[in-house]
Formats: sequence, C-alpha cells, structure tokens
Amino acid sequence: MTKPRDLPTDMRTACRDIANHMDHFFRRVFADDESLCTPVCFRYILGAPHPFGNLAIFSRDATPDDIRRDARPLCDDGFPSAILFLDEGAPEQLAAAGELGFEPAESMPCMTVTPVTLGPTSLPNGYTLREVSVSESDAWTRAVSEGYGLPVSVGELFSIERAESRCAGDARYYAVEHSGEMVATSLAYLHDGYAGIYAVATRPEHRRRGLAAHLTAEPLRQAWNMGYTTGLLQASEMGAPVYAGLGFQTLGHMALLARIPASA
Repeated sequence: MTKPRDLPTDMRTACRDIANHMDHFFRRVFADDESLCTPVCFRYILGAPHPFGNLAIFSRDATPDDIRRDARPLCDDGFPSAILFLDEGAPEQLAAAGELGFEPAESMPCMTVTPVTLGPTSLPNGYTLREVSVSESDAWTRAVSEGYGLPVSVGELFSIERAESRCAGDARYYAVEHSGEMVATSLAYLHDGYAGIYAVATRPEHRRRGLAAHLTAEPLRQAWNMGYTTGLLQASEMGAPVYAGLGFQTLGHMALLARIPASA
C-alpha cells in the first residue's frame, strides 16, 4: 500500500491527481486484450448500446491527430460512444473530437474531502451497509448496472471478480441492502496514497433516501481508520450537489463528450 498522503496545495496539480486516479483505475481494472492502452489514450469498445460501453480517455498531452486516430474506431460500429478528457480539454482537442461527431455532454467536477470536512451520514430504517465479498460479484454487478442504467456488459467492467484478479486488496466493494436485496453500491479504490470513491449507484426506486451519501462517506471513514487523509472522486453534474453537501470541494473539471448516432 502506498503511504497515505494529502493532495498538493496547488489546485491545478491536485486536480490532475484526482483525474489521474480515475485514469489509473480504468486502465487497471477495465482493460482487456482488445483495449488500447497508450501514454495518451485508454480506449475500450464493447459494442454496447450505451456511451460508457465504448469510451476513450485522452490525456492532456494528446494531440488533435491522436484524437482523430484513436477515437475514430468509436464511430465505426453505430453504437453510442464517449470521449473523456482528463481536464477541460484544450480548444484544439475539443475541435478534433467535434470533427468526429462528439458533442459536449458534461463538465465533470473533480472533488476532494478530508476527515475534517466530511459530514455525517446515516441510513433510514430498514437499510444496512456492508462490505461485499467476491462471491457476491454477480449480485453487486446487477445492482450497479441497474443503478446507473447500464447494460450488464458495461456494469461488469466494475465487477469484484475483475478487480480481484487485477488489483487484489486495492478495491473494496460496498452495498446497501433492503429486504435482503442490494439496492445501492459503491467501491473504494486505494491507490497513490488516496482513497477514491467509484460506482456510487442507487436503484431508481430507492433514490432520494441518502443511500448514495452514506455509500460515499462510510467507505471513506473506513479509509480514515487505515490512515488515509484524502478522499476523492469524479462526479457527474447531477451528483455533484450531493457530494458538496458532504463537504467535498471542487478543484477542477473534466470534459465528457458523447456521440449518439441517429440509429442508436
């Protein structure tokens, strides 16, 4: 385990660390033999009918030609696809993506929290949180897929079995249960001295009950007990207010672009 550490005081450098944490998680857990892994691009293509099933993540050093070359295969199968830049994207990078039909979808906040700023959370009656074992991988995958509205083939990229085979011990999986069913999920990825939170998803009929907030905060409290001092995540625009209410601070943004073919 890398020694826990604080984010750099320079906001731009700190935001880079947050974005790089996510890039590392995707490259380490999501990659398979068909994925493209270069210094400037990580890309996977599942052929799934969802933008996150066909995704390219570009580094800050990617040139417009890199983007045109490495994102073009995302346009070949007729499925929705997405491009994520590890920062807000330079004008020439965004223009190259636009040439391929990718349009701005979200400006995703890079957010951080510490033990001092993390607020209290609780669960309503009838709900319990626990850490999930590898033997429960299929049930957890179904829950995260339904919570995010993803095809199961995309949700499987997060699966416990997949992480255990690639980074055993670095990813810890959590679920909130109700009446014996997993209804919300999250995972903590411990890397580079930081505790990153991913896969925070709630099944639609259980939303607006504070489950996502608790599934974000409680794994971080466990990380604090292990000596970690910095929690981080990359939020959607919709989820950012929940995290801000927990005490997370936004340090910067990443540009998400999507391409939705007319036939999709």
